[in-house]
Amino acid sequence: MNQNKITVGDITIVGITDGSITFDPRILFPKNSLEIWSQFYDRFPEYFSGKYFKNNLGSFVFTSKDKIIIADTGFGPNGLMLGSEPPGKLLNELKLNNINLSDITNVFITHLHGDHFGWNFREDLPNRPITFTNAEYMIHKLDWDHYTNKENVDEDILKKIVPLESMNKLYLLDEEKEIAPGITAFHTPGHTPGHMSLLIASQNERAILVGDIFGSPMHITETDLFYTPDWDQNMAKSTRKNIINLIEKYNSTIIGSHLSFPGWGKIIRWKGKRYWKAL
Repeated sequence: MNQNKITVGDITIVGITDGSITFDPRILFPKNSLEIWSQFYDRFPEYFSGKYFKNNLGSFVFTSKDKIIIADTGFGPNGLMLGSEPPGKLLNELKLNNINLSDITNVFITHLHGDHFGWNFREDLPNRPITFTNAEYMIHKLDWDHYTNKENVDEDILKKIVPLESMNKLYLLDEEKEIAPGITAFHTPGHTPGHMSLLIASQNERAILVGDIFGSPMHITETDLFYTPDWDQNMAKSTRKNIINLIEKYNSTIIGSHLSFPGWGKIIRWKGKRYWKAL
């Protein structure tokens, strides 16, 4: 088996990365000192560069019968994220994994933060054509309404999200929906108003794509910490705990955008605490 490929029953999942960035964790967890993370240095050495986080910008490609879905499209090749310039590797990584852009049937965007829709258009080409020419771009209506509102809209949304509507490429979700055989989108709010996750279920096997419910592997253990990117702190904490309980109940594989590449593992318990364990 390839390191970045797993199966859940009949469904194939390929982990793709747009690269990684290294940053001071106090940017995202400003109410905590660096020392709180020392307990994790030995457990997750791949996630740290010294005392700084090394954060994966993960996307995932799901194949179920005639559907090929990419969940999130990275940060893209332009701009700065948390003071760093991400590598913008997504398109090359898709090519290396023999995934053709034109074969993607659906682009599932977990939420409208800029590191999840950066390659919606070909930012590497002058005329910026749409990247996935045959795909429907799926976004939750609450995120669309919130981030396209004139009070919240920014340049990234205007360039990489808003044009999808006039191109008839936009599909707004407002309820739980099976988007491919065995793959169901459901609402997991808190990080953003319309944050979504995916339940992957086939042949008595289960996985859950959690998007940014967990901003790092350590977030599975320290669920209550103030996390700057969360739109609603209390709602995000509640969703985090509910998803952990759901994952544990069915021993599901957890798949996360910012878990160490390729982005999947299990939740285990040790000395009364929950931890992420890579597969």
